Amino acid sequence: MDADSDGGRRLSGSGEESHVDHADTTGVPVQQGIELPEIPEVDTEHFPRSIYFIMSNEFCERFSFYGLKAILVLYLADFLGFSEDTATFALHSFIFFAYAMSVVGGYISDSFLGKYRTILYLSLVYCVGTATVSLTAVPGVMPGDPPQWWGAAIGLFLVGIGTGGIKSCVSSFVGDQFVPGQEALLASVFSLFYFFVNAGSFCSTIITPLLRVNVGFAAAFMLPAILLVVSTLIFFSGRNTYRIIPPGPNVLKLAVSVIASAFRQWFRFRNAPGFERPPHFLDYAKATHENRLVDDVKAALSVFAVFLPLPVFWALFDQHASRWVFQARLMSRDFCFVTITPDQVPTLNPLLLLSLIPVFNKVVYPQFEKLGFKMKPLEHRMSIGMSLTALSFLLSGILQLAVQAHPGEVSVAWQFPQYFVLCCGEIMVSITGLEFAYSQAPKSMKSVVMAGWLLTTAFGNLLVAVIAEANLFSNVAYEMFFFSGMMVVFVGIFLVVVLFICKYQYKDTFSEEDVEEQYGAVDGEGGVRLRMLDDLHDSDLDAQEENLDVASLGTLDSDVLPDRSELTTLQLGNLDKRRSDNLHSKSKKPSKQSKRHTQGVTYGELNDEMELQLDSDEE
Repeated sequence: MDADSDGGRRLSGSGEESHVDHADTTGVPVQQGIELPEIPEVDTEHFPRSIYFIMSNEFCERFSFYGLKAILVLYLADFLGFSEDTATFALHSFIFFAYAMSVVGGYISDSFLGKYRTILYLSLVYCVGTATVSLTAVPGVMPGDPPQWWGAAIGLFLVGIGTGGIKSCVSSFVGDQFVPGQEALLASVFSLFYFFVNAGSFCSTIITPLLRVNVGFAAAFMLPAILLVVSTLIFFSGRNTYRIIPPGPNVLKLAVSVIASAFRQWFRFRNAPGFERPPHFLDYAKATHENRLVDDVKAALSVFAVFLPLPVFWALFDQHASRWVFQARLMSRDFCFVTITPDQVPTLNPLLLLSLIPVFNKVVYPQFEKLGFKMKPLEHRMSIGMSLTALSFLLSGILQLAVQAHPGEVSVAWQFPQYFVLCCGEIMVSITGLEFAYSQAPKSMKSVVMAGWLLTTAFGNLLVAVIAEANLFSNVAYEMFFFSGMMVVFVGIFLVVVLFICKYQYKDTFSEEDVEEQYGAVDGEGGVRLRMLDDLHDSDLDAQEENLDVASLGTLDSDVLPDRSELTTLQLGNLDKRRSDNLHSKSKKPSKQSKRHTQGVTYGELNDEMELQLDSDEE
């Protein structure tokens, strides 16, 4: 067919014929009318400006939290008179509560306030908590000798609400600042995020112990309180630069509803004649809920399944702030003409992380790729990282036996190997897991999934608290060996879950919905699908939509399109898929039949409808 003869006839938005006046050099007619919206230019080389406000805020907030945490176990033991086991129990109980509050923060963020306001409001609670802890550490403020503990407990309770409530929001708020086309920047921003976290931790774990020794606990706690106020002010000052995604429906409630519905439908029809199980258990809920919601819950649960061994990892890791501090107190701490305090030794953790993160990103991972081995997040990086963590506790247990045999004689420098191995494990587990949790979480549930990631830290610390308080081991070294062995067992469980049970399939960082929200409907090759179906009659669909390449066509100045005869095979395929998606979308509207499911229908009717719905999803 001649392009000039028949290709010049087009249907306008009103259904009438119009004529193309001219064509561009590609041979595709350039039409008169509206212009095709251009894709916004995306900066793929620089972080969004908002990132620098968030990173500065994170530095100050982490300074505050880790500064408080660095001296807390000695505060409990030396100032409040707790035993080492009770102090360990109290510290890890506080960390458990703080990280458990991340679920509440994620719930509030996703359902009511949004991430920005959740972070801002709970930061104010956080400030009050740190000020309270500092005030109650002033000698004479609390009655008793040693001082009563309830004042510190109130302050730590408020700190737990504040720091835990914002934890799940901050990391996902970082991810929200990026748009499709910035995948490479998003992949590297979490390393930068972790860098600022550990920079704050490094500075605070040096300075606050010095204040504790030379001034007192009150001054040592006051500095983190001041830095937290600065943190909140920095975050507020960047309010006009943030890309803010408004909160959606109560996703936690919806997720629970989907799971409950799946159980109800399964229980109702499990013994029915001709019962056929759907591909996934939660697919039962598609009889009463939208497919998209059910799929989001399925995706979130798949990510949660991967989190299974992480509480054990955090149980080991966080003991560098408790058991390893008490271990350092029994060692010779004279090093290079300087006497190191036991609560300064954990400074090795952020110091090593700041040094090793660039090494892993620029040398270790790229070198493996050059050798043809790309390390996958779960089965490679995280598995190796947890194995290294187990090794670090094996080393610490061996060292503990030596320290107990020769108290005060073993140099604290012998703790360096266990810290080095622990930090390598942390990089491979924590940074990788943080990026994995955000990128694999469905858009509607990112804060909830991030809260689930942080909840693994809570349960890890709860495990330590229970074991410490139960006094299961007569020797701390045996307890360290126990944790090392437990980690090895859970690495095996983790690999079984990832490779054989979940058979986890990685998804793209940005979903099609993310792309369409940012640019309109964008296909995999960067073309733009014109959205003009609302202006056209259904009977003319075959000739009214195409997948046009913006680079070759520039802007179109008409709301009418070439007919099917001028489309490439790829464009025709995209058109047919789009039409199928539109029809599928219309089919999701609730029908009278689907509304009768809760009113009593036969299993056959339910199963038939579920099969049709599942077949439609597969198509």
